[in-house]
Amino acid sequence: MSVQSDLNNEQLTGQIRTIIEKHYDLGPLTRIKEIFGGYCNRSYAVWMGADRPKKYFMREYNPHITEPEIRFEHALLNHLRSNGFEIASGVFACRDGATFVRTAVQGQKPTYWAIFDFLEGEDPYTWLETDLTDAEFASAAEVLARMHHAGRDFVKPAGTDRAQPCIAEFLPTFRETFGRYAQQADSRRCDRLFLENLAPVLAAVEGFTAATASFTGMPQVPVHCDYHPGNLKYKNEKGVGVFDFDWSKIDYRVFDLALGLVYFTSRWTGDAAGSLRLDKFELFLKTYNDACSWLEGLPPLTAQEQTHLPLMLAAGNLFVLNWDLMDFYETESPDDDEYYTYIEHNVLLMHWITAHGAEIRKVVDRVCR
Repeated sequence: MSVQSDLNNEQLTGQIRTIIEKHYDLGPLTRIKEIFGGYCNRSYAVWMGADRPKKYFMREYNPHITEPEIRFEHALLNHLRSNGFEIASGVFACRDGATFVRTAVQGQKPTYWAIFDFLEGEDPYTWLETDLTDAEFASAAEVLARMHHAGRDFVKPAGTDRAQPCIAEFLPTFRETFGRYAQQADSRRCDRLFLENLAPVLAAVEGFTAATASFTGMPQVPVHCDYHPGNLKYKNEKGVGVFDFDWSKIDYRVFDLALGLVYFTSRWTGDAAGSLRLDKFELFLKTYNDACSWLEGLPPLTAQEQTHLPLMLAAGNLFVLNWDLMDFYETESPDDDEYYTYIEHNVLLMHWITAHGAEIRKVVDRVCR
């Protein structure tokens, strides 16, 4: 049977067909279409079934991923769905009960593949496009609260884990990482911007590191760790699907919330670019806290979390800056202009968070107390 393919790669089309026919019982493959827009993995829509083909989501994982990380992600997705969080994409089991397929070419790292439910709805935003409606902001905050609620009793199965440690351990490593990138820096726009701001960046890392001892006792749950507008699907201004859990791990609940606030409420354009929209920040935070109240699982933010939320905002921004710099300095021939946009945004936001700490604390106090 011929397969309709939007891929301009017959070898890849044949590989996908072989994987599906050999490992899955989802019916014959009828169509493949690549989905563009992701930064880490390759993604495909695949249609399977004889009479009325059904659409699925297929992921070809980044070659740097490890099996324990994939097992963690899939175990978490299954747990979330079993706890009623059905807007996360379910992962399909292979004939042998595994939730992924491993392919290998001699001399190369193995490649991992998995098939998920295809989430319906629209995805009009990206991590750079944050002009949501108020209803969409509120729905995104509620979805995050529901995800934390559904995952609160998750226990990592043996042999699963995320390679990246929790933020209290991970962020202090930025001192060495950023120092190494500074040594690599040349004369590109991104190099100059990074070196000009290296001292305040390292000071922010030191400030966070000095505070980690005070985190003891704060709630930890499975976190999405990449919760931005582009990783949700919407319908009628409601979040109806959450995807890209491949960065998920166990970490402080308030860090995931802070990272979401950084992603969702950042301004990327205009005179106020590199700042947070405090009105949307308040709406997001209040909706999240209210949802925690009526869900009656995880409590609303504790006093300890409220105290540390501004610091976690700074940490979330540094977390994204690290991603910017890592991709720039570890990618062959990166686009200097493209990455300048990302790095400049996070540098400006770092300075803004520092300068507006008092205003942020007033919003937190008003919402939470």
